[in-house]
Amino acid sequence: MKFLIDWDVAGLRENPFIIGPPTNPQQAIWAGLKELKGEFKNAFREAKASAPTQVVLCRGAIGAGKTHASLFFSSDQNMPETSPSVQNIEVLRVQTPTETGNPARDFYLDVIDQIGLDRIGKAIKKNVEAVGRDVVERNLRQTVVSGDFANALLKLFEASPISPGASLPLSAYFLGKCTTTELRKLGLNRNIEKTQDYFRVLAGVFQCLTGLSESSDVTQHNRFCLWIDEMENFIYFTPPQYRPFGQGLRELVDRLPYFFTLFMNFTLTAPEEYEEIELILGGYLTDRITRQVFFHEVKDQEKLLQYVRELLCYYRPQEKPKTPYFPFTEDALRALTSNLQHGTPRDVNKRCRNALMRAFEKGIFEEGKNSEITLKFVQEISQEELDKEIG
Repeated sequence: MKFLIDWDVAGLRENPFIIGPPTNPQQAIWAGLKELKGEFKNAFREAKASAPTQVVLCRGAIGAGKTHASLFFSSDQNMPETSPSVQNIEVLRVQTPTETGNPARDFYLDVIDQIGLDRIGKAIKKNVEAVGRDVVERNLRQTVVSGDFANALLKLFEASPISPGASLPLSAYFLGKCTTTELRKLGLNRNIEKTQDYFRVLAGVFQCLTGLSESSDVTQHNRFCLWIDEMENFIYFTPPQYRPFGQGLRELVDRLPYFFTLFMNFTLTAPEEYEEIELILGGYLTDRITRQVFFHEVKDQEKLLQYVRELLCYYRPQEKPKTPYFPFTEDALRALTSNLQHGTPRDVNKRCRNALMRAFEKGIFEEGKNSEITLKFVQEISQEELDKEIG
């Protein structure tokens, strides 16, 4: 059966009830859930106003908003103001590797690809101009341990901008593997090939981005935040695969004692499941966790209604003021937000979206009539249809 979907007659600009977060951080909005938002604001206030490294564990059910939070707070416009403050705070979002071959290498390549060798070279150049080459070289050597790795990073500065032809061996060094001849040409002795190597080089890269000044004054540095999503995927890996990764993350944290924040998203929520998190990360990393953020299932219906109300308000054109819950009646929304499976934003979005689609199908919204989705209409929709998965 064909039917017209016209968001204008429903008093909206578009569908507010998306199931996954947008890809553009500028398009991410935060509705309701003020306490949860406040926890992240506090974490970022600390990140901007102080030097020590943070390790933040984020736990919650599927659809509770962990990925959305990483997207929302990767936009500068959503960062809290502090004084004093680091010069800049950056959030890099990365997925947990899904291939079981060499997750540490896949992770390393993903991060380096997102940052870009050109940008790393420019960051090193800026540091050299600010504090001098000797300080940069000394601090990089201390962080990455290997003289080869420190020298390779400095060569990015010397080769910046990276030209497609002249610096092929250098690109191969960081993104692939150099031959013996190429290593000799670069003046280096070894490739980046062990798990420990990957994370030490990443530590050096992140330090270049935060600033290599030996001062602990926050106003002379940036903060770099690495936000890893879906880390529960490691339960499908074998111990020889996930243990080196956890050890690598610990190496990263230990090599960067200042101006670095590591966020880790886990869809493991029950108290006993913390043991699985500890198994994946190892006690050596869980012992370094400085803050835990729980994405609790929302049991308070008033908070669920506030979430829907703020979401609808954002998607409602200013020239079309309606009742707070339009195109729903309040009692219809109370019915929709009752007996949810998990009490997550995704559960709410799924039900409201399915009810809206049924309303369009049935021709509830007719131009000029201000028709609404009523309690009676919701009661006529089966529970199975309201909770059906989308896509």
